[in-house]
Amino acid sequence: MSEQKFVRKQYLVDRGYQLRFVTRIFAAVLAVAVISSLIATGLLWGTMYQPVETGMQVHLTVALIAIAVTLLIELLLSIPIVFFLGIRQSHRIVGPMNRIKKILESYSNGDFSQRIVLREGDALEDLAKALNAMADRLQQRPNR
Repeated sequence: MSEQKFVRKQYLVDRGYQLRFVTRIFAAVLAVAVISSLIATGLLWGTMYQPVETGMQVHLTVALIAIAVTLLIELLLSIPIVFFLGIRQSHRIVGPMNRIKKILESYSNGDFSQRIVLREGDALEDLAKALNAMADRLQQRPNR
C-alpha cells in the first residue's frame, strides 16, 4: 500500500476553533498594545503638566501624538501577521485531528486497514504512529 501524501488544500479546517484561537491571540496582542500606549501616555502626560515654558509643552504634545500614531501603525501592521500565523498554527493541530478522527471512525467499523498519514512537522505525529501500531496489532488478531 502506497503512502498517501496530504497537501494543504485549505487553512480553515475547523472554522470555529481556528477563529477562536486567532481571536484569543489577537486579544493578547491588542492588550499589550493598549497597555504599552497607556504607559507611554502616562509617562508623557506626567511630564507635560509640569511648569515649563509653552514651547516645551507643545513639543511634548507632538511627541505624545507621534507615539500614539506609531503604536496604532504597529497594531494595524500586526493584525494580518497575527491572523495568518494563528490560522497556520491552529491548522497544524486541527488538520491532523480531523484526519485522525476520520480513520478512527473506520476503526470503529472494524476496518483496521486504514492508516493515519500526516505531513512531517504536523502536531500529533506521535499519536498517529501509536494509533497505526495499534491498528497493525488489531489487524493481525484473529477474529473473535
